[in-house]
Amino acid sequence: MPRLLYINERFGHDATIILDSGDACWISVSKRSILVRSHKHTFCGGLLGSLFGPKLYQERDIYRALNVAQALAATFRPVPQIGCKDVILKSFFWHCSSPARVKVVLNEPALLAE
Repeated sequence: MPRLLYINERFGHDATIILDSGDACWISVSKRSILVRSHKHTFCGGLLGSLFGPKLYQERDIYRALNVAQALAATFRPVPQIGCKDVILKSFFWHCSSPARVKVVLNEPALLAE
């Protein structure tokens, strides 16, 4: 199960979660796009990972991103420990164990139907 490391809903909508593999994922939701990056869960990785880490998912069409968020919410159980008000951000807290699995799930909508 993912662990929440950081969440910000006051000055933008972003969060950092720790996956089962120990890697971290940074999720940023804006009015125009959604971006998910991966980085190592270290001090330097946390500082630079959200800026320079590999992109796991980027969607600039917010309506398409909303469809992915709805599919994620329908496919995966919600994580009860995360008290997030933003519906799109909350749906991106998934039960994936590694960044590779995150990339596959977010970029292959056919896998969401499984």
